[in-house]
Amino acid sequence: MRFKVTVGLPDRPGTLLRTLEQIALNGGNIISIIHNRERITGGYVPVNIQVDFPDQECLERSKVSIESLGIPVLGTETLEKRVETVLILGPSQVGRVVDTFNSLGLKIVGVSVSGLPSSPCLKVVMELPIQGRKTLLDRLEGAVSSLGGLLIREED
Repeated sequence: MRFKVTVGLPDRPGTLLRTLEQIALNGGNIISIIHNRERITGGYVPVNIQVDFPDQECLERSKVSIESLGIPVLGTETLEKRVETVLILGPSQVGRVVDTFNSLGLKIVGVSVSGLPSSPCLKVVMELPIQGRKTLLDRLEGAVSSLGGLLIREED
């Protein structure tokens, strides 16, 4: 599984090496490193590291190991994503539906609206992580339902 790990490295020699060692010790294979020294903030340099890990647990162990060195892990993100289309029937406020997607961290690739103003149909093409896909879709379905709509999704 491919992930992006963002760390805030103290601007001292050797901290990047110690961080990469922890990733390797926890089964990670480094794909790329983006080290932006021009963005030093409060003595920390933000560094994005793309890593292949065998599974989510290896990523979690790596985070704990890095943080035990006093190096903050600012965020992680899965880079394995899937494009999926859903239909939403009912809610007439497109903006509220889009806000719902954004609140769940789902990236909308495209939206089209058809039907009558009183009963619109939204076709939403989105990008979502493979990891946790079903949970995100279940949450989206609940949120759309609370707006008075019906979500129709691809088969699992």
